[in-house]
Amino acid sequence: MGQREIAERMLEVWKRLASAEFDLLCCAAELDDPHEIALLLRIPLGRARRLQEQAAAMDRLPVLARLMRDGLLDLDRFEAVRKLTENLDEEKARQVDARLTGAAELNSRELRVEVGRLVCLVDPLGAEIRHVRAVKRSEVRYKPMPDGMAELTAYLDAVRARQVFDQITADAEALDDDRSRGEKQADVFVDRMLGSDRPVTVRTDVTVSARTLLGLTTDPGYIAGVGYVDASLAREIAAQGDWRKVLTDKVGMPIGVGRKRYRPPKALRDFVMVRDRVCQAPGCLRPVAECEIDHARGFASGGSTDERNLGPFCDVHHYLKTIGQYRFRRDADGTRRWTTPLGFEYETRPRAIAEPDPP
Repeated sequence: MGQREIAERMLEVWKRLASAEFDLLCCAAELDDPHEIALLLRIPLGRARRLQEQAAAMDRLPVLARLMRDGLLDLDRFEAVRKLTENLDEEKARQVDARLTGAAELNSRELRVEVGRLVCLVDPLGAEIRHVRAVKRSEVRYKPMPDGMAELTAYLDAVRARQVFDQITADAEALDDDRSRGEKQADVFVDRMLGSDRPVTVRTDVTVSARTLLGLTTDPGYIAGVGYVDASLAREIAAQGDWRKVLTDKVGMPIGVGRKRYRPPKALRDFVMVRDRVCQAPGCLRPVAECEIDHARGFASGGSTDERNLGPFCDVHHYLKTIGQYRFRRDADGTRRWTTPLGFEYETRPRAIAEPDPP
């Protein structure tokens, strides 16, 4: 059996597994006692109770439930959406669910980002209130580990956490020695916490519509490496930094102009970074600041240096594209097509940076 045949068989097995998980939840919905389920399936009681919670959520998320039934969505992705919508009332949860007809095309990380955006849209005030409550549960945890090590973890505001991580990474990359990246990051973290005179060198970029800034809408903002945030937080962050104007068309996509040289000028690079936000490869959410702006169709092969042919690729996907192992094409409407060595093609569409104007 060839590699492609094995891959196709794997996909069919995966679909059967997803459909079987739907049947499992249907059974869990009919059984009242979680202790009985735990004994029957030889699983912990907590897992049995979660099965019942997932089963109950199928009524709140009927679109996703049908995708599971048809073998197109696995239980892990269903659970990700359930957790992100569990604090919404049933009507708002169904509003989110109704806009997830394409969930089968997203991996779990992409799905979390999209659901986060939709939750902010359908319940902007609730999103802000829940964030305020969650901040009150912030904490730092210490856990001893073998070999004289320990884990120090922090549960805190996502924007602040991203700022801390980006600053540690920037400091570590500035060190020129033989230590591993992880060692440098750990040492920088200790230096920052126990005292050093290092200046803050990173910034937080938020993409937000002018209508949201003016308080005319409650559309969420977007922060690279964090995801969608409620309108109030987006306005607060926008007020702390410099502004860059980005024009959008009637469906919320950026507008730009072409260039005719190999290296894009800074204005064009900035435009592409704001437009795409993450690596163009399907399923990759590496922030654009950690990517390289590259041509979809190579410059030497006739590709132009303009916004339609440029986009970000992280180190891994840039390498795979460059050596020809994977092929990438960007259509005139921004649709991206990623073709694997086995001939499978994956299509992704650009995401608007602002909510479209109402018809």
